[in-house]
Amino acid sequence: MLQDFKDKSKKSLFRTFKMIKKEFRLLRIDPWNLVIALLIPPAIIMLFSFMTEEAGVPPPLPVIVVSNDSNTFINPNNYAESTWDNFSIPYINAVNKSNLLELKVFLNSTEDPYSMEIARQELLLGNINSIIVIPVEFTELLNLGYPGLIECIIDSSRISKIQDNINAVYDSIRIFVNDNNLTPQIKLKGFEEFSVPPGYNQALNANITQLLPLMVFGIANVLTILVIVKENPISRLLLTPIKKSEILISKYFTYSIVLFIQDMGIILATLASGLYIRGSIFELFGALYMIGYSGISMGLFISTLSKSKTEANQLFFASFIIIILLSGLFVPLGSMPIYLNLFAQILPLSHANPLVDSVLSKGTSILEYHFYILLIVSFILNIITFLVFYKRRYEV
Repeated sequence: MLQDFKDKSKKSLFRTFKMIKKEFRLLRIDPWNLVIALLIPPAIIMLFSFMTEEAGVPPPLPVIVVSNDSNTFINPNNYAESTWDNFSIPYINAVNKSNLLELKVFLNSTEDPYSMEIARQELLLGNINSIIVIPVEFTELLNLGYPGLIECIIDSSRISKIQDNINAVYDSIRIFVNDNNLTPQIKLKGFEEFSVPPGYNQALNANITQLLPLMVFGIANVLTILVIVKENPISRLLLTPIKKSEILISKYFTYSIVLFIQDMGIILATLASGLYIRGSIFELFGALYMIGYSGISMGLFISTLSKSKTEANQLFFASFIIIILLSGLFVPLGSMPIYLNLFAQILPLSHANPLVDSVLSKGTSILEYHFYILLIVSFILNIITFLVFYKRRYEV
């Protein structure tokens, strides 16, 4: 009995090895697959690093300052009217000193009652990024030692730029407070816990956590969506002594080796481009390999499920768009309805970004929640792929 099992295992290994050799021959016949897998990812990273290496100082944001402040003061005790220096002009000087703001127009509502309408029209036309409003009694409050509030109306059509606008306005307020010796003087002393050290590509490190998972998963998907459905002799192949499981195992093994070489090239390209890895290089490799393997699992599942190349491509585009939209790249998972959030939790890319980010910026181990979810999702896809492949019937 044991001898019989050994003989069957040897024959199965022999047939699987032959199938693996066949898969590598197919890769050599179609060299574009190897180009996509091995050369394009490092090239994209190198190109991306050149684009972001000298990002420079961002251009100043155009703004309009509208002052509703008055230089007239009424004494609350005897209602006597007096004048004093207005703080609007010192704030305008602070705006001009800031490298983050560009003053387009200064409007005084005491001289032009339509100042806010003019400013809002400029904001609507996209000529400015924000309107800074100096409120009524601004000078009076500052002279009496009370906080003076400055209002800011920001163009929120681009959510990603809102914080940049706020930071720029805050820079002008900082200059205004310092130049006019206003109290209390507040100075912020930052303690950067997970900053990127000098000498590395800062812009690349800021964006690589979004680029790497999307690229590794997407390319693994593209490479494998046609590996089964494109084989014309697959129907005849299934009539040979080779088992269906051996066919699939050979494909998983072949593209896992391609993924291994691909990830090595990606890591070398990122290191050469100025990537800072707080954790271990081996941890990053493990994270990328797990993400890529989930892409292989998804691709082979689509290829097994499809009856033609057209159907495989359609399934790929439909599934890939859904995976990207629910990955958390565009809409935070916490902002989604509960049913979409639960569905997104079983999709690979929603766990890929946090996994890579934890290794690069925090230096944590990959053996945590997101890694195990990717492993479970890949394992389930593998099981379903084998079941579907076993049930398929091909006409000769």
